[in-house]
Amino acid sequence: MKIVAIIVTLVCCCLMFCVKREWKAAMLVMGAMTLSAVSISGIPLRKANLLLQVAFLLSEREYLQQHIRYLRRVPWLRNLFLLVSGSALLAALTSPYTGIKEMIENNLLFGYFSLAYAFWAVKNEKSLKPILKVSLYCLIVLSFFGVLNYMEKSSMFVNAMTEGRTSMYGDVAIGDRYTESSRFRVQSMYNSAFDYGYICVAILLLHLHGWYRHLESKKTFFLAIVCCFFGIITCGCRIVWVGAILSIACYNMWSFKLGRNVMLGIFAAILMIISYNTIPAVEEKVNSVTDVFVEDSETKGSSISLRMSQYAYVLMYVEGHEWLGLGSGYWAYFLDNDPRSIRNLNGVESVILVYLLERGIIGLVIWATFYTIIFLYFGRKRKKNKSLTGLGASILTLYLVFSIGTGELGSVYPTMLLLGFVIKAIEYRRLKKLYRLLIRLKQIRSVSPS
Repeated sequence: MKIVAIIVTLVCCCLMFCVKREWKAAMLVMGAMTLSAVSISGIPLRKANLLLQVAFLLSEREYLQQHIRYLRRVPWLRNLFLLVSGSALLAALTSPYTGIKEMIENNLLFGYFSLAYAFWAVKNEKSLKPILKVSLYCLIVLSFFGVLNYMEKSSMFVNAMTEGRTSMYGDVAIGDRYTESSRFRVQSMYNSAFDYGYICVAILLLHLHGWYRHLESKKTFFLAIVCCFFGIITCGCRIVWVGAILSIACYNMWSFKLGRNVMLGIFAAILMIISYNTIPAVEEKVNSVTDVFVEDSETKGSSISLRMSQYAYVLMYVEGHEWLGLGSGYWAYFLDNDPRSIRNLNGVESVILVYLLERGIIGLVIWATFYTIIFLYFGRKRKKNKSLTGLGASILTLYLVFSIGTGELGSVYPTMLLLGFVIKAIEYRRLKKLYRLLIRLKQIRSVSPS
């Protein structure tokens, strides 16, 4: 199985030099959906998604200057990259656990800069068609391994990709980390079941937009819904469930008239009430969500009291280092070398906790500023394009709910890809007009007498 995954990765890297850009974008999404657990030993970078990004950049080397000019014509986006670059540099210089090279590679080139790669890879909204098609095939593959995982109570794909490694939560294989857990979760092709649920919600939003904009058929959309809902439900993450509800609601409220939203809300409320009173499984799931607010709940998992305890311990740990934190990579370093020293933190299950702990108030403010600017951009563009900005706002809502509720985990990369696609589709007409204007100015200058 690992050999097949490696072959798929290498074939996709080679195809980057042969196919059109929108198909390159589709392969980046494919990597984010199915290859997050794949790594190839014996070569630089190793991780499949990093190799795909490198292949994309190399395939676009002749056009990089043109791509950079496109970014420069979107000043707010250019400023965003300067903001995160400054934040990464500050974090690297003030941390004894992470070097500049590592920070640039993991946090920028193969992290936030993925937004730029997606921005370059697509042209307009129609460019999403290949992405929708490839993502559907990926959903089918994810669901196949998810069903096997559910039946066997073990992820054979993850175990094959991570052979010899064990989970940090116990001396068990990573694909078996939930086997003996009181709350079994389906991982499918991910090291974390939470990441599996997250990608299902994110791709569901993409297909919801594709169906609404007639970029795919009803049958295709229905198949995508089935696959996505299987992953969302079986991942067993309450934050994913809440994120799914809020992000879908955000898309509908943002994109459609209030009357339709009211009808959808009433219908959903009636359906939920009927389901809660007639289907035991629905009653159990709803209770597991509402139990998060109960201090001594019967449903195991994170609760409000646990989160408050985590916040209290983080503030205690960073006392005297509030502005810059204890250094990027602090949590991972002590988890590997001295886990007893950080046991009181209970996993720092929130991006806010992680940033306060490792990057301090300054790092947290920069993180919040980055996403606030993107959200405000969608708000400014809403009148001109409700559906695309609605897609962007809903993806952003999903990311914020997920990252604040559980931590970022593997959510940043797919989020940056999807946001990059949306922003380019919104900016396409303006950039096209600007490009034509520049061409005319060059022509005028070339024919004017010297």
